[in-house]
Amino acid sequence: MLVQAATGNTSVKLDGVLWIKASGKWLAHAGKDEILVPVSLAETRRRVETNTDPAGQTAIVNGQTLGTSVETAMHTVIPHRVILHVHSVNVIAWAVRSDGEAQLQARLAGLDWQWIPYLPSGLPLAGAIQEAVEREPKTKVFVLANHGLVVCGNTPENAEALLREVEARVAITPLAVPEPNWEELHRIGDRLGWRVASNPAAHIFGMDPVARRIVQGGVLYPCQAIFLSNHVPVFSRYVTPSDVAEVKTSWVVVDGLGTLLRQRQNPVEGLTLGGLAQVILRLPEAAPLAYLTEPEVQNLLCADVYHYRERVEGNSSERIPFPQRASADGVAAELR
Repeated sequence: MLVQAATGNTSVKLDGVLWIKASGKWLAHAGKDEILVPVSLAETRRRVETNTDPAGQTAIVNGQTLGTSVETAMHTVIPHRVILHVHSVNVIAWAVRSDGEAQLQARLAGLDWQWIPYLPSGLPLAGAIQEAVEREPKTKVFVLANHGLVVCGNTPENAEALLREVEARVAITPLAVPEPNWEELHRIGDRLGWRVASNPAAHIFGMDPVARRIVQGGVLYPCQAIFLSNHVPVFSRYVTPSDVAEVKTSWVVVDGLGTLLRQRQNPVEGLTLGGLAQVILRLPEAAPLAYLTEPEVQNLLCADVYHYRERVEGNSSERIPFPQRASADGVAAELR
């Protein structure tokens, strides 16, 4: 519910060194893998000041060459020692609404927080956050429109406590997912050579017309475009193998029944789909949505993003069961 696959990133500033999550690494693997990269904080700040993106700086950690997160600039411009950036499904459900900032005013009252309009990750987003920090230096909570949440503190414990408080304040009761007709879905899957999604939430796209309308309306946040698709194929229960022969996506919706996945769908796609389902389960029918524009979507589908996707998929692990969950406890423990 906080991160899916390689989403989200954390950092800690220690003795002039910025330790930040490596690009493509999974927070869920922090207990077993090296996921943090040490880079010079002064050099990283110099790069930001000269409009050079500090993402991709490399360091060798226990024999592994790791590159810094795409969000390195953002972590650099925020003055706090500990920064947790998560893709909380509760926060995203507010962040994809055109009235999201207004809706959060009462829920986050009393906290030092700011709303950051959508901008691409990297220097553009970091620039907007730097301006926000200059306006309100005490800000410890940033809600990133169509993106996620950033919380800050001077210790891992402070940051974790703040993360949990924000989560409690913005929590949304999800729509109940009806029980799919598993038998019919399996029959259709066997006929097509596809498989039935094991995550019950994923079937909301086939069983709920509002959820289907929302997902067909466009891209709500970057990971949807990067790891899934900006187009969702929908078929009737009479779908045939020839119908899906030209499908480019790793998942299809069967109207009124549920969701089918390619036999070889990778864990990243499955986790991203589960996260998208959890977001949409928290969107009421009348919610005014702010989809990403076509230029914003096309900006996400550049060559660099495809290389990033390859890194993320390369860092997936079959030892992490589906659906995967990473907790703030694990994040704080790694930073300690």
